[in-house]
Amino acid sequence: MLGSLSGRSGIRAAHVTNLTVTTTTGAGHLPVAPDPNSAHAYQYGYAVKPPRPTTSALNWTAGKDVSNLVQAKTGPHGVIGLWNQSSREVHYIVDWFVEYDAY
Repeated sequence: MLGSLSGRSGIRAAHVTNLTVTTTTGAGHLPVAPDPNSAHAYQYGYAVKPPRPTTSALNWTAGKDVSNLVQAKTGPHGVIGLWNQSSREVHYIVDWFVEYDAY
């Protein structure tokens, strides 16, 4: 797993982010999904490896900069997970726009 985003003001139902890949050296895709871990679990090294999603939020080919606006549901602790599905080096930019509750 590449990383995770955690809500700043408590547990939220979803995040809206803009994901961008740049400096791509090979093709790949980036799944985004709810993460069952808490930010604390990642910080102190006891996070469990969540199952890898089967869908992608962002796809790219070598040498391309690509972005996509993504709405992602959070896990039970308000965290979303990002998975790098490329065998080559790539840089990610994650712009976090908003988190919100769903009623």
